[in-house]
Amino acid sequence: MSNLPMDPAFASLAKHPREVLRDANVAREALSAARQGSKSWASELDLAVEDLDVPSSNSEEKQVPIRIYRPKAAGGALPVLLYLHGGGFYCGDLFSEERQCAHYAHNAQCAVVCVAYRLSPENPFPAALTDCYRVLEFLWNESQDLNLDRDLLAVGGSSAGANLAAAIALLARDRKGPRICFQMLLIPALDDRLETPSARQFTDVPDFARPEAEGMWRWYLGQNVQEVSPYAAPARAEDLSDLPAAYVLCAGLDPLRDEGLHYARRLTEAGVAVELHLVPSIPHGFASIPSAEVSKRLLNEQVDILRNVFLPK
Repeated sequence: MSNLPMDPAFASLAKHPREVLRDANVAREALSAARQGSKSWASELDLAVEDLDVPSSNSEEKQVPIRIYRPKAAGGALPVLLYLHGGGFYCGDLFSEERQCAHYAHNAQCAVVCVAYRLSPENPFPAALTDCYRVLEFLWNESQDLNLDRDLLAVGGSSAGANLAAAIALLARDRKGPRICFQMLLIPALDDRLETPSARQFTDVPDFARPEAEGMWRWYLGQNVQEVSPYAAPARAEDLSDLPAAYVLCAGLDPLRDEGLHYARRLTEAGVAVELHLVPSIPHGFASIPSAEVSKRLLNEQVDILRNVFLPK
């Protein structure tokens, strides 16, 4: 139980039934129902949208669907953000964070690439990571045909998506793969051990608490895991040097708060440039209430961060 005050704008999250967040199929149905009748942000912001299937690396794996948003009026090769949706590794698709992606593309004048990576529990680790890294390599190798500036290739995501963004940054470094210029880690899920003070404290906060985090990791890691890879849980990585500069956003009423704070500190200690923001009054799922003033402010802040990366003064 938390005694910390929560921004009243998020009070409605307390009404969400916890079962929705503990059953993958129910969660997926709820997400689909919540989107019914919602506006198309790509149309609203006059963005060009392109859907592609990234070829598989072997005949046993399916192609990976991606969606690319870009400003219609943009000329020349665009900076690109590979953005990976959240949803506990078991929920989400190309459209679940369209609002954020469309705003990034429109206001930061960049291409934003979303990925329909494989979901758990049907496809545990490393399926999602394999898909996301394959897309990273595709963007790098095909940048000229896609009219993308691969020297300005950033990765980002929220929650589980931030985990995948951090993981592909580690993987790209270790494999000497595509050069990532920046990582944007929003409310990141980084540590399966859940041993931090916030993971112990926030057992019944609205929307997302420790029980949801436990279920998320159980499904993502799969059965009978003997040793957890740092590519599954980046907080387990021993060496964080030579990684891209990072922006890390942590929510004050989030069981994942402290693992994000610790990761940002360790990045800094490893010589990585980090901008860390901790917002004390918000829960993990703050972005699901886009009308809240703090949600608007944080989205604008993320746009400013991307503009500073892609359009330095």
